[in-house]
Amino acid sequence: MAIVKMNKFTLLAFESEKEKLLKKIQSSSEVEFINLQDEEKVEGNEVFESLSKDDLDAETTLIEENVSKTRSALDFLKEFVAEVGGLKALKAGKESLTLDELEVKVENSNWEVVYSEVKKMERELATLENEKTKLLGEIEILEPWQSFDAPLGELNNFEKVVAFLGVISSQNLENMKNEIESEFKESYIEVISNTDQDSYVFVMTMKENAEEMDEVLKNFGFSAFQTKYKEKASVLVEEFKLKIKEIEAQKADLRGVLSNYREEKRTLELAYEYYSNILLRKEASENFLKTDRVVVIQGWVPKNDNSSLEGIIQSSVGDMYYLEFEEVKEEEVAEVPVKLHNKGPAAAFDSITEMYSLPRYDEIDPTPLLTPFYLVFFGMMVADLGYGLVLFAGSLLAMKLLNLDEAQEKFAKFFMYLSIATTVAGAVFGTAFGFELPFGLINPSRDTNLLLILSVGFGVVQIFFGLFIKAYMLIRDKQYLYALFDVGSWIMLLIGLPMLFFDGPISLVGKVLAIVGSILIILTQGRDEETKGAQIGQGLYALYGITGYVGDLVSYTRLMALGIAGGSIAAALNLIIGMFPGIAVIIVGPLFFIAAHTFNMLLSLLGAYVHTARLQYVEYFSKFYEGGGKAFTPFRTINKFITIKRNK
Repeated sequence: MAIVKMNKFTLLAFESEKEKLLKKIQSSSEVEFINLQDEEKVEGNEVFESLSKDDLDAETTLIEENVSKTRSALDFLKEFVAEVGGLKALKAGKESLTLDELEVKVENSNWEVVYSEVKKMERELATLENEKTKLLGEIEILEPWQSFDAPLGELNNFEKVVAFLGVISSQNLENMKNEIESEFKESYIEVISNTDQDSYVFVMTMKENAEEMDEVLKNFGFSAFQTKYKEKASVLVEEFKLKIKEIEAQKADLRGVLSNYREEKRTLELAYEYYSNILLRKEASENFLKTDRVVVIQGWVPKNDNSSLEGIIQSSVGDMYYLEFEEVKEEEVAEVPVKLHNKGPAAAFDSITEMYSLPRYDEIDPTPLLTPFYLVFFGMMVADLGYGLVLFAGSLLAMKLLNLDEAQEKFAKFFMYLSIATTVAGAVFGTAFGFELPFGLINPSRDTNLLLILSVGFGVVQIFFGLFIKAYMLIRDKQYLYALFDVGSWIMLLIGLPMLFFDGPISLVGKVLAIVGSILIILTQGRDEETKGAQIGQGLYALYGITGYVGDLVSYTRLMALGIAGGSIAAALNLIIGMFPGIAVIIVGPLFFIAAHTFNMLLSLLGAYVHTARLQYVEYFSKFYEGGGKAFTPFRTINKFITIKRNK
C-alpha cells in the first residue's frame, strides 16, 4: 500500500571512472548495492563466473589510517572540549556541505598538524599521569615510616650494631618482642606505626648477633623494608607531594590549552567525515565484479528514481556506460529491500511498524491501517485536555524553533498527532490536569461501564478489521478458498456467537453462522495434515483458538484502565495541593502542581505509548501481518558531524 516499488539495475562503467561515479551515487543516497561477489550470486551464472572480483585498492590502507587517526584524536579531545548539546545543538543544527565542499575544506586544512599536536599533548599527559602514579605508590610505601626520625641511608653505616626495618603482622608483634627481649639482651625494638593488620617496626642488635636476629625475625613473618632512598621518609613524602602538585599544575596547563581546541576539533571532525566517506566508497567495491577495464555494478533503486539515477551516471561518466533496469521477478521478492513511503499523519507512524518488523516486499504496509487505531487508543489512555495541549505546544515549538533533521522532525510530528488525539479525548472525557470540565460527554469516574463497552467495542472493530485485511490479501493473491477457510469461517463464528444471546430470528441466524463457521474451522484448519484423523484433530485444536479471541478482547480493557488511572492520579494530586495549609497553597502549590503533573503526564504518555503499541503488535498484527522484510539501506554518506547534501 505504501511500499515503494523497486527496480533492479545493472550498470557497466569504466574502472577508471568508478571513484567519480561512486561519489555521485553516494551523495544521492538512492541505491542499495547487491553483493555480486556472494557465491550464491556467482554460482550458475556464466557471465558472473567469467568476471573477477573487484577489491580494495592500495590507497585504502592510507584512508583507513587517516580515519583511525582522526577518530583517536577526537576520542581524546572529548574529555577537554565541551560538546554543544541539548536544545542549543538542536537549535543550531549541523553544518551542511556537499562532498565537493567538504573535500575542499579538508584538503586546505592542517588536520595532520592538529593531529600531531593533539597526540603530543596526549603523550605528555600520559607521561605526567604515570609519574604521578609512581609518586603516589612511593608515598603509600613511605607513609608508615614518616615518624621514623632517621635518614634511611644511614641504617647500614653503623660500626657495632645492625638495624632491621620491616613489617610484621600485628598479632605476632608481642610474641616477637618478648622473644627478642629474652634472647638478645643488647637489642632495641620500636614500633614506628600500626595499621589494622600490620605493624611497622625498627629493630637493632649487636653485629655479632645479626644472623640469629634475622632468623628470629623470619620465624615471626618479618618482611624487611627495602628502599633506594637515603633521606628521611617524612622528607621524601613531602618532596613527592610537592612534585605531585607540580605535575597537577602541568596537567592543568595542558588541559587549559586543550579546552581551547574547539576549532582544531572541528578540523578533525571534518577530516574524519571526509575520509570515512571515502572509505565507504572504497569498501563498496567489495560488492562489484570487473574485467580489466570495466566494473559491473548491480543494485536496487526506487522505481521513481530511475531517471534520477541515470542522470547522476551521465553527469559522472558522460555516455560511456551501460544501464539496464529490470522489474522485480517473483523469485527475487524475498531479496528486495523494503522502503516505506506514507503521506500525511501515517508517515509519522512508520517507526511503529519498523519497531515490530518491516513488511515483506509483496506484503501490505500496515502503517496507514494502524495509524487511526493508534491515535484513538493513545488518546483514550491519556485522555487529558491539559496534557494534550502541553504536548502539542512542546511538539510545535520543537518543529518551529529547532533545526531538526528528517528523523527528528518525524518524531516531533508523531507526538504532535498524539497530542491532538489526547486533547480531543480529554475534551470528550471532560478532564484537564485532573479537573472536571463542564462540557465532557463521558465522565470516567462515573461512566465506567460505558468506557468498558467502548474499549471492548474498539477491540471488536480492530480485530474484525484485521481479519478483513487478511481476507483482502488472500483474495488479491487469488486464494479464494483460503480466504473462506482461514477468515470467513472465523468471521461467521465470531459474529454468530454473540447473536445467540438474542431472541427470535437473530438467535437462529447466529446459531447457523456459529455452526457453519465451527464446521469449516474443524474441516479446513488441519488440511495440511496427511491423515483424516490428524486433520480433524488439528481442526478441533484450531477451534479452541476462540479462547484467544476472548483474551484479545479482554486486552482492550486496558484502554479504560489506563485512562481512569491517569485521571485519578491527576485528581488526587490536585486534592493534595488543596490540603496545603494557608499560604503554602500560594507559595508551594504552583511548584508542586507543575512538578507532580509533569511526572504524571510523562508516566501517562509512556504507559500509553507502550500499551497502545502492544495492542497493535499482539492483538491486531496477529490477524493479518507477518513482516520479515529487509530494510532498504542505500549507499549513502556518513553524517556524524555535518549534514552532507547532494552535489549539484
